[in-house]
Amino acid sequence: MAKPERVLRLAGSYRRRQGISEEEFHDYLSHRHGVECAKIHEKYGILKYQMAFNTTSTRALADSMKLPYPVSTHDLEIEYYFRDVASLLAVSADAGFRALHVECEPYVDLAATTVTLTWIEVYLEDGRLVNVDQEGRSAQLSFGELADVGVAEGPVAKYY
Repeated sequence: MAKPERVLRLAGSYRRRQGISEEEFHDYLSHRHGVECAKIHEKYGILKYQMAFNTTSTRALADSMKLPYPVSTHDLEIEYYFRDVASLLAVSADAGFRALHVECEPYVDLAATTVTLTWIEVYLEDGRLVNVDQEGRSAQLSFGELADVGVAEGPVAKYY
C-alpha cells in the first residue's frame, strides 16, 4: 500500500445575511458562487472544493437525534482541499475570485465567518477501509510529518 500524502483543508463557516432566505442563499451560493469558484479552484490545482449547507431542516434533524453536542448555527461550510499553500494563495490573488467575494457580500455575513486550517486523515472512503495496514494499524504519516506545515510566505490577498 502506498503511504498517504498530506492533504490540507481550509474550511470556512458562514451565516447568511439578515433578510436573505435559506432558498435565496442556497440558490446564489450553489448555482452561481460555487460553480464559478470551482472553475477558478481547478485552474490553481485545488484538489477538492465542496459546500455543506446547514439549513433549518438539517438542524431540526440533528436536534431530533439528541446529539450530545451543540448544533452549529452556521448556514454553510465551504471546504478547500490542497497539497500546498501556494495554490491557495494563488486562488486568493485571482481577480475573478476577488470579484466573486465582493458579489457575495449581500448574501453572507462576513463578520460571523470563521475558518479552520487542518490536515485530513482518511480511513473510510466509498464505504471501504483505507490507509490501514495489514496489521490493522493506521498507515497515516507520523504526527511530525503531518504537523510540519510551516507558515505562509505571505498573507492571502484581501478578496472582499
